[in-house]
Amino acid sequence: MIIDLIRHGDTGRRGHFDGRNDPPLLADACAGWSTSMAALHWNHAISSPLQRAQQTAQALIGSSALSLSIAEDWAEWHFGDWEGLSPEELACSDAGRVALANFQRDPVRFPPPNAEPWDVFQTRVGRALRSLVSLDDSARVLVVSHAGPIRQAIASACGIPLPSVWAMRIDYGTRVRLRLGLDSNDRVWGELIELRQACD
Repeated sequence: MIIDLIRHGDTGRRGHFDGRNDPPLLADACAGWSTSMAALHWNHAISSPLQRAQQTAQALIGSSALSLSIAEDWAEWHFGDWEGLSPEELACSDAGRVALANFQRDPVRFPPPNAEPWDVFQTRVGRALRSLVSLDDSARVLVVSHAGPIRQAIASACGIPLPSVWAMRIDYGTRVRLRLGLDSNDRVWGELIELRQACD
């Protein structure tokens, strides 16, 4: 089966730690790229519960008869005490600057205080992928989510270490196409077919 993972449109808060903090999209956030992507002909559409993802999904679906399912497992990673903050706000103190530098170097080893545990995050994204594989093998599925879950999905499905996936740019409107299946041990496997930026 084929899955198109698409990051939501622009909220005007680039760089902010908006995990469960949920700003709406800018008025023209999906202009230009949503129409061209809608020509990809999906059989199923799934969205994170956050409004910025749902608004993007509705723009992609448009006036088609495709219904939208909401899946909690596709929500963004929770940044804990950093929710809603910008890097500039964190860097106002020496401790904040050190914590931010450590996080940027290795987010798995140095997460924000009270952030969602990585093993919990990995488990729920893995569960989300597994639920997709249970659909028809010929299905083409749209999933509108966030940079964190998209990176984790690539890592989980394709066996790429998560720190390496941080080298992939997952900007607003980025589309990642994966082919998913089950191996002989009933585990999800994936093949990265395409990574396309909305502005390309």
